[in-house]
Amino acid sequence: MTSKQTRLGWLGPAIVFVGMAAAALGIWYWMRVRPEAGAVIDEISISESSKLVVRAETKSDRNFIELHKNGALVWQALVPTYAGRKGVPGIAWNDVAVTVRILRGDRAEVFAINMANGTKLGGFRLAPNHGPIDPSAPGPITLTDHERAYEFVAGSDWHQLVGVELRSGEGLWRQELGAAPVEAAGVEGDRVWVQQAGQVRSYAAATGVPL
Repeated sequence: MTSKQTRLGWLGPAIVFVGMAAAALGIWYWMRVRPEAGAVIDEISISESSKLVVRAETKSDRNFIELHKNGALVWQALVPTYAGRKGVPGIAWNDVAVTVRILRGDRAEVFAINMANGTKLGGFRLAPNHGPIDPSAPGPITLTDHERAYEFVAGSDWHQLVGVELRSGEGLWRQELGAAPVEAAGVEGDRVWVQQAGQVRSYAAATGVPL
């Protein structure tokens, strides 16, 4: 056997070895960067047997949204930083979609997820006509009547209320609320009420028209 034939004979195993090493490196890297669910941030009961769970992602500032039914995990979706917190939820839902209030840098967005399987439906930025938001502003973040979501967005000297259609994922209306902090808010029947500086104002839930 010539030296050339010997080199060619070793070429095949060498290629296989390099391929195996590359595959092993790829698997190691994927395992290292693969998102991993961590501590529970919030739980929201949506029926007697179902709940939405928000979890930290251990390797980043992203979060997981999970649907649990009868104690079993149905789906898990990875989203940007969740804007809500325990007692101040940033989630609205119906049988079609789950909307999640998220933060991207210094901006607020709504991220929509398919209720059936956890896939992304879409999303959009809130208050695009304003500057950076204040994520620590008092008051609610998201209210819902399960037909629409009502999103509160605040900056250093401004506040805005946005109505979002859950089935279509479209923004329906927005109302400028002024500089005073939102002290409380709620949904009653076909109206959304907002308390600022001790005064309560109401808006039509479907259109945002002041009542």
